[in-house]
Amino acid sequence: MLGRIVDVVSESGRRVAAAHSFSVTDKGSRENIVTSADIENERFLRSRLTSLVPGSAFVGEEGDESPILDEGYTWIVDPIDGTMNFSRGIPEVGISVALFKDGEPYIGVVHNPFTGRMYSAEVGRGAWMDGTPMHVSDRPLEDCILSTAWCCYGKELAPRVFDVSESLYPRINDIRRIGTAAVELSMLAQGAIDLYFEIRLSPWDHAAALTCVKAAGGIFRGIDGDVRFDGPSPVLAANTEENMEVLLETVSEAFDGRTPYRSGPLNGH
Repeated sequence: MLGRIVDVVSESGRRVAAAHSFSVTDKGSRENIVTSADIENERFLRSRLTSLVPGSAFVGEEGDESPILDEGYTWIVDPIDGTMNFSRGIPEVGISVALFKDGEPYIGVVHNPFTGRMYSAEVGRGAWMDGTPMHVSDRPLEDCILSTAWCCYGKELAPRVFDVSESLYPRINDIRRIGTAAVELSMLAQGAIDLYFEIRLSPWDHAAALTCVKAAGGIFRGIDGDVRFDGPSPVLAANTEENMEVLLETVSEAFDGRTPYRSGPLNGH
């Protein structure tokens, strides 16, 4: 199954990389955009993936809503994670495909169609980058790189997110802001970065990559509990328990130990 999913995602990546003429519209704000390539690729992925598993449900960023099945299989898909990058020709983009089994992560695949990099994982079997086994790093806090973002869809939260960055920056090596959560979390699974924090992500942003993080030996959580896969959620991820403790303490201090927004509908941003 993993190999067949990788084949479908590879084909979708070729389609995205070849999409030079596309329209761009916003989804309620100038920061939250969608291109015709997003919509076309989601349509392609829905058709091909659900045919792999008859009867499976499909959750996609661009309007395909289904509940995550407690019994059976559910796809959670972002056809282009990093749409702003894509729209401007910045080659940091992820096609993100997660397959859940009985409500739990089972397979995750993240592909950058411009670099060709393919991250994949299957629960209980392992995680791979371009077919080679991958594992999170073992770097101590002072050598860690944090990847983050400052909540461009909810800029009222940005001051406290900046507080997290400002607090951590003197204690770690450096900070990156790449613009695609799926790729950044996959880079944590790879061992290229070591810490990740974003205050509000939707399931299609992180479901596949967090499957890779877990299979590669990393850990993740929310602020006041587990990461949600049925709605928006904070995402904290780290290479080690010790570094997660520091990250969680820093984020909790900035946000009073609570998720600072009500859970919205699954397709809310």
